[in-house]
Amino acid sequence: MATTAKPTPAAETPAAKAQRIYKRALALHQAGELTEAIKGYAQALKFTPLSSDIYNNLGVALRAIGRPHAALACYRRSLAITPGTAGVYTNMGNALADMDEPLRAVEAHRRAVKNAPKSAKVLFNAGRAFVAVGQTKSGRDHFSQAIALQPNYAQARVHHARALLRMSDWTDGFIELEARFKLSNQDPRRKDIPMWDGKSPKDKTILINFEGDEGTLVQYLRFARSLKKAGARVIVECPAHFNALLKASPDIDDTPNLGAPVTGVDAQIPLLSLPRFFGSQTINIPAPEGYLEIPKSGAQTLNIHPEIRLAVGLVWSRDWAGRSKSDPVQPGAVKLDDLTELFGIPAVQLVSLELGPGAADIDRLGLQPLIDQVGPSIMDVADMASMIEQLDLVICVDSVAAHLAGAMGKPVWMLCGPDAHWSWLEDRNDSPWYASLSLFRKSADHNWGDVVTTMRQSLMTILKGTA
Repeated sequence: MATTAKPTPAAETPAAKAQRIYKRALALHQAGELTEAIKGYAQALKFTPLSSDIYNNLGVALRAIGRPHAALACYRRSLAITPGTAGVYTNMGNALADMDEPLRAVEAHRRAVKNAPKSAKVLFNAGRAFVAVGQTKSGRDHFSQAIALQPNYAQARVHHARALLRMSDWTDGFIELEARFKLSNQDPRRKDIPMWDGKSPKDKTILINFEGDEGTLVQYLRFARSLKKAGARVIVECPAHFNALLKASPDIDDTPNLGAPVTGVDAQIPLLSLPRFFGSQTINIPAPEGYLEIPKSGAQTLNIHPEIRLAVGLVWSRDWAGRSKSDPVQPGAVKLDDLTELFGIPAVQLVSLELGPGAADIDRLGLQPLIDQVGPSIMDVADMASMIEQLDLVICVDSVAAHLAGAMGKPVWMLCGPDAHWSWLEDRNDSPWYASLSLFRKSADHNWGDVVTTMRQSLMTILKGTA
């Protein structure tokens, strides 16, 4: 009996093979398997080397693993193949920002908006780029346009709020900032406790919910005093390493750790909502001269030489725990390399308050003989405060140390970039939050070396006794 031969399957075309590999790479990318996704995109490009979409997604994956230069090359190839793609220009702008090229990033986002003027996402990303170079008004306008197109765009509303606040429009800014509760995992309120309505808190127990970052906690502790003076019993939720400092305050009655159960609470108020409820404006912030009580027991004594004219603390990383090994320079931080001009001044004793891996910069640069390292002995925020109390001046980035020094009334010089937190406002070198704080600002087209040179000159003026 004759048999029918099975047909030979058609060979897979290069285009079909590229599509199959690309889809698999996309799935790996969405699953967070970035290294494998990158391999897949590269393999797909061998069969279809003129695919703008593959280059764009390859760039996104490369940027996600910290390879912005390679990502930028991919975006350029994508745009060369398909010019005028707004999303690729947005991605290019984000990569340039990662590369510390904020002005070039703005230009990329401008092109994105030109090609997609009705895209809320494109407008939002452009707004962030403008704010990052200190063009807050342009940033605000782009956020406003994004919100007009998409009223429930919570991220755009929060950034719009911050732009308003930076521009000193605190009435509308703090109202708009309430949109943060619509962001994922951004609502610190407890479900079983009513919100404080702003009415007299006399004889009420008020819980202040922790949110934002630790520097903001120090900054807003002044409002605990306001509540206490109004007759409230004040409870402040805080990270464990704040307990000793907060317990020393006569304005605070209890300091439960984050998420710990609380009882007997009449109302709660999230930390970042306090200025709105107190009607805060730049001219009426309470206690700018200082408000922190420092625990007296257990303080480490610094060894300041009697011939020293100025004992100066240094902090160059933003977060309390310092920078991470995988992310050596965070937004708002500097490298110790940028501060080395300060090390050549006689009669100044430098004290490193730096925590975490950033302290290794001292050894890397060979600066051990020129700076005292007390950072490793700092166990909590109270420890840092007690050390700051013994210093004449703190030079730092926007950090817990900056807020501590300001809240203690200790002179503090803060390095401040064009993308600084809204609290530091615009076009001023002082702060309504802290009378003792001076801002040393860097523009988008300058480097930190220019700012540190100005700092050094200011230190020399003090040492000469002319200021």
